[in-house]
Amino acid sequence: MAHPQHALPPAAQRLPLVCCALLLLTLLSYYGPNCFPERSFVLLVLAAMWLKGQLLVDHFMGLRTVRRFWRLLMALYLLGVTVAIGLAFLLD
Repeated sequence: MAHPQHALPPAAQRLPLVCCALLLLTLLSYYGPNCFPERSFVLLVLAAMWLKGQLLVDHFMGLRTVRRFWRLLMALYLLGVTVAIGLAFLLD
């Protein structure tokens, strides 16, 4: 007797892709200094940091389907942290 096929929910189907994206963004941060000028690299890392944070909020914290207020709150928090780190680096 064959076992019935159980399809994974869409969120679980996306997790391997999200993990690969997080890994690639991390590798970009590690190997990027050899490929980009310093100021461009900082902007690239800040953008990657914000994107990684948003992926974590959406997929691992499970806030992708909650009310807009909570998603906006986390997006503003991530933006604030990203801007603060960018200013700290650029003003140094």
